Amino acid sequence: MSANLPDDDRPTEIWPSSVEPELAALLVDLIAREGMLDRAAMKPGATLDELDFDSLEAVLVINGVEQAFDIEIGSEVRWGEVRNLGELVVLLADTVKRATPALQS
Repeated sequence: MSANLPDDDRPTEIWPSSVEPELAALLVDLIAREGMLDRAAMKPGATLDELDFDSLEAVLVINGVEQAFDIEIGSEVRWGEVRNLGELVVLLADTVKRATPALQS
């Protein structure tokens, strides 16, 4: 296997290291599905404006996360602090971990 990959073949989805890769992948898929967003556009640095992610998508994603993890999020998620998809994944992962004792490190 060659370490000299062309730039186009390098991984472009480097999610924050504070989130386990499996949880990040699950949350990104959930955000894309529930928010009716283009999965191909789901990159960590993509801003929520670039993704056309607004309050309706936020509600759909919260409902999806609550159902997927059997938790209640309520109003604790601070969307105003999120600048891009990577930060949204971190915020949701932290929320899920706090509400799901089995996922806490």
